[in-house]
Amino acid sequence: MNELDVYYRALLEYKKQTAESNKCTALRDSIASASVDGDRITVKTASCTIDEDWVEAIETGLVHIEKAIKMERQFIRSNGEVVPIEKVKHVSRESVEHLAKHSNLISRYDEGEDIIPDQLYTVERLQDYAVYENRFLYMLLCYLRDFVALRYNDILDLTNKYDADVVFDKKVSNGKQSISYTLSMHDVRRDDDYLKEHNPSKDIIDRVDLILKTVLAFLATPLMEEVGKAPMLKPPITKTNVLKMNNSFKGAVALYDFIIAYDKKGYEIKTHERTIAPFRDELAQEMAEAGGIISFLTYEWGLGIKQELKESYQREEERRNAEQIKQRADRIASMQRKLKNSNIGIEEYVITIEKQLRALTGESERAEKLAKEVDTLLEVERKLNRNIDLLKEENKELNQAMLDERQRHYEELEELRRAHEDAMHELVLKHEAEIADINEKHVQHVSKIMEDHEEQVRQLRDIIKVNEQEHNARISSLREDHARNVEELSSAISNVKKQLSSLRSDHEDLIEAKRLSDARIKALCGTDRDLTDRDSFNELEKEYHAFTALYREQWAKTKRQIRKNHLNLKNIKGQKDRKDD
Repeated sequence: MNELDVYYRALLEYKKQTAESNKCTALRDSIASASVDGDRITVKTASCTIDEDWVEAIETGLVHIEKAIKMERQFIRSNGEVVPIEKVKHVSRESVEHLAKHSNLISRYDEGEDIIPDQLYTVERLQDYAVYENRFLYMLLCYLRDFVALRYNDILDLTNKYDADVVFDKKVSNGKQSISYTLSMHDVRRDDDYLKEHNPSKDIIDRVDLILKTVLAFLATPLMEEVGKAPMLKPPITKTNVLKMNNSFKGAVALYDFIIAYDKKGYEIKTHERTIAPFRDELAQEMAEAGGIISFLTYEWGLGIKQELKESYQREEERRNAEQIKQRADRIASMQRKLKNSNIGIEEYVITIEKQLRALTGESERAEKLAKEVDTLLEVERKLNRNIDLLKEENKELNQAMLDERQRHYEELEELRRAHEDAMHELVLKHEAEIADINEKHVQHVSKIMEDHEEQVRQLRDIIKVNEQEHNARISSLREDHARNVEELSSAISNVKKQLSSLRSDHEDLIEAKRLSDARIKALCGTDRDLTDRDSFNELEKEYHAFTALYREQWAKTKRQIRKNHLNLKNIKGQKDRKDD
């Protein structure tokens, strides 16, 4: 039984006791029917609409993260050192190879006996789980934990918060008693169990809660605890071959990209305010009960009569107990008289009573079942009534908003119509005046333009006649200069193309020589750099081809030199033999 059930049961019992007293009933009715202008209950709650895009994306990504964690990627780190022979625990292949290369470690060796070195090379192999991919998973889980926890805590704090204000102001006079009663209360409850259980978004909130618990569980795995000891990665990440090729890690990378790019809040909070004013009959009666109990408590402690009331209560309880005992004794005596007056034996009478008790028990069980069904239906009815009240309030708010918007729209239209008519009238008058003025100016301007035009035509004709020969000569000169410039530019472009071709050939030769040089260095000295990524391996393959081409070219030259030297030696040897003879 929770707190609400306890208070509800106590209220029903309290109302039952006060209903038996006419004076208490009269006082309650007087308080309930007094002025209701200042009575008000205002309750503020909030509902939440959560976007499912980020919830579904994280749920999908967690499946890939779980698979990636189960892989437990690792690399073996080898630590080798030379230690005295007495400290060697086991001998490996590397130990034998090292000893073969370092014979100075051998202390003595007799023919047919074992080799006994002073020191031996041992290798210790350690498993290291702090590979780049596992560190990426740890960073992603930390991001997810913060991303989900911030939104989840904010949603719970807002949707499970109960905020209520109560104002109850009464002035009554009931016979010899006058009461002036004022109640003002502000009640705030956080993480309320009832609101949490009846939250309309409970299903998706439970999904978010499961996501957060899953992320925390992944962070608590031995692999992630071990990886968490290494320095955490910082964006941007390097997409290694594993992150790009492995399906599980690809899914984790996709979730990482989604989280990093997500810039929305992810949910929307809507606040609801419900006001009850004035109080309905049932609510007014129950609030009046509170006034009556406060009046009683004031009277009890103000006069200091708690002990007298306690003694009176005990006397009344003793009287009621004695009355119950007397009623039970009367029922037993009545049963004894019935047994004496009837021909039924005690055993048969007891059996009959047991049957009746079993029947009553069955009826009681059915009554309890029906009572539970009634409670369920009442709960459903209360929920429906709450939803109906919310819908009525929302409908009322929407209707009022529509009326206000429509009235405002009509007023704006009327104002715009009047302004439009005034503006049109002013524009018509102004337009007519401007047209008259423009027509007059236009006639004068056209006349002047015609005169100026005729004068300019005469002057232009004279100028054209004078400059026509100069113009033709100038055009011929420009054409000759243009042809000469085109010929020079064509020659320059041809030279540039030849130089560019030569530079490209030299550039390719230099690139080939660089690749050959890099191939020689890597072949002779090796390299510590990882060449498994695509660009590095392609460059290594080109160096390999360059080195192969050099090898073939030098091998051809070497074969020719060998043949030449070999043939010269044979000729020299043949000539010497002939001289000896």
